[in-house]
This record gives sequence, structure tokens and C-alpha cells, in this order.
Amino acid sequence: MPINYITKFIMSHERNWCKYLNIYNPYSDPWPIRISKNMPDFDHQAYEKYRHHNYLYDKLYVTQSQGIKGDTLEKLIQSPNKYLEFPIFIKPRYGNKTSSSKNCYKINSYDELNKYKNIPNMMWSEFIDDTEKMTDFFIYNGKIIYQLTYIYSETQHGTIADDWKKISPCNMPPQSIINWVERHMNGFSGACNVQYRGDKIIEVALRLARGGAYIYSTNNQKLITSINNLVNNNEWDLTLKNDDFYFKEYYSFKCYTDIPIIYLFPQHVMDILTKRAGCKDFYEYYFEPAGKGLSMVCYQFLHEDFEKGMKFKKFIETLINVAQIVFILAYILAILIFLFYSKKIGLIFIIIISILFTTKLINPLTTQINLWNAQKQAFLN
Repeated sequence: MPINYITKFIMSHERNWCKYLNIYNPYSDPWPIRISKNMPDFDHQAYEKYRHHNYLYDKLYVTQSQGIKGDTLEKLIQSPNKYLEFPIFIKPRYGNKTSSSKNCYKINSYDELNKYKNIPNMMWSEFIDDTEKMTDFFIYNGKIIYQLTYIYSETQHGTIADDWKKISPCNMPPQSIINWVERHMNGFSGACNVQYRGDKIIEVALRLARGGAYIYSTNNQKLITSINNLVNNNEWDLTLKNDDFYFKEYYSFKCYTDIPIIYLFPQHVMDILTKRAGCKDFYEYYFEPAGKGLSMVCYQFLHEDFEKGMKFKKFIETLINVAQIVFILAYILAILIFLFYSKKIGLIFIIIISILFTTKLINPLTTQINLWNAQKQAFLN
């Protein structure tokens, strides 16, 4: 049976699985007002909905529209440019056809390109050596009426993954980014997510960052109500000011591991840990390869106190790493006991360890699938 059919079959039972195990849903359970379903959650939905502006999912267009050097990877490999300065950055050309950071690499020489020459629809651009940021713009008939900017940590894993983001109503994007959005979003109403390094845009999406989780976490119901009015009715109350959308600044933290993940703590355990640490209501297992090698994002959470958040981040990273080592060593020890000491005792150990191991399934089914997809991506890279 093809893997996509297996995935669809598993996902068809997601709702009942979570209901039966009383699993917390961070995208819906804490929020008294939900973002309208007229706001796309995913890029393929936004691409179909906003046909007059979906050309912005062409990252090569976005690159060249700013005067940044770039072209298709195929052309570069076929006709090497001896004047090209390295490093460069390669990535999938079309943002609506890919997810996470798959096939995104910093390239230091022509020799490195051969490894990626058979991947279709890839592009290259000059490498922008600057800190990444991101802004959710809210646009009413082509006019920016509100923005929420996310400042990334300067320390990163690989070339794509941040340690934390600062989300504050005081954050502002560069004026050049604002100007570009105003030029290209004529007649558009909705949300436009823009990622950039320094003052150079690297990617545009016609949806909210992280499915609106950062918007929810402002706990500002006026903001969510206004967004819903925008996407449902193409209306915006122009009497509202930025002060009406004020919220207490907070931070989003990502946790990493360099050890292959085989075990996940049950959702209920993570519920207890995050609540006791004073985290905000949104947190989740989140898997994304962090560049080349085995390094991977494994968890994310939000906190209003930076120092406490960093301590909890290190605690979660240590906890997840230790859990992988313990289970791997426990299985090895049990097998050695079975082979060289006592089959009965060894088998008992294997059964006990396996029962404990199955507690990883006390999580949403999507968590298991997302972990599998991220590990497959990391392995293939």
C-alpha cells in the first residue's frame, strides 16, 4: 500500500484518537475566538484562493524583483558562471509546492552543486549573510493596515533555524520591505507573510505564520475579530489604532537535538512540564531538519520571560536527548541479556521496555507522521 494512502488512513482517525486520549490541541483548545477558515492555513490553499497574487510563490520572481542575483539551478549547472561569487544559496523555487526547509542549502563551490542537480524546480540566489526576520502584514484593498514582526535570534542552527523569536507590538520591519509589499499587493485583502534577511526578501506566503499561532498568543481578541472581518467581509475598522491591538511581548523558543528521535514523551507529560514552567498556551512537538546532518528542531513553546524560557529550552533539549539514549541503551542491554545471560530475563526486559516505549503513541497522530517525514528528509539529505 503506497505510503500516502497509509498516511490518509491514519489521519482519518486523528480526531477520534485525540478525543479518546483527551489530547490537548494548542491550535484550538485555549482560544475563545478562532481565526476564520477563510484564512488559508497552508500555502497550497492560499495559492488556489489568491490567483491574482499567487505569482509571489515564485521565489525566483521575488529574488529578481529586488535586484538580487539568482536564476534556476538547472541553468547554473548547464552554464557555469566563472564570475559568480560563492557562497550562494539554493532552495525550491515554488513555495506552494514545498514545506519546511527541505532542500535549502548554503553552497560554497560549484563542486557541491552536483549533489542537487537532479532535484526539479530548484533555484539559486546570492547568499545573504544577515539575520532573518519575518512579518505578518494585514492588507486591506492593497493598503497595509497592521503588521506583526518577528525578530529572530542571531544564533542559528545551520543556515535556516533560529533559537528563538521575539514577538512584540513594537517590532517594525525595514521600510524597504514595506515598500516592496505595497508595490506588489495592489488590490489584495488578507494576510501576507514575508520572510527576509536584513532588508532582502527571501520568501512570501499569502497566509499567517505558523497557522496563526502567534496571533492567537497575543490574546488580543480585537485583533482576531478584525482579522476575521477582513477575510470574511473584506472590511476593516479604520478607527482602530495600534493601541487597540497591544499585547505583552513574548518569545517563541525552538528546541533541538543532534540524536535521532525514537521516543516522544506523551502529550500529557509535556502539558504538565510546560504549565509548571509558566509557558504560554501554545506549545507543540515540531520537527524540522536544521541544515545538514542529524540536527533537528523537535519542540517549540512560547514564554513571556526570556531567561526562564531559555532555561526551559535547555531543560527540554536535555530531557529529549537523555530519553533517546536511555531507550537505545536499554534495548541493547536487554538484547545482550537475552543472548548471553538468560533468555527469560532478557525477554521480560524487552517486553517492559517495549510497553514503556509505546507511550510515545499518546500524542496526536500528526505528530508521529511529522516526525517520520522530518527524519526521512534529514536522511535523504
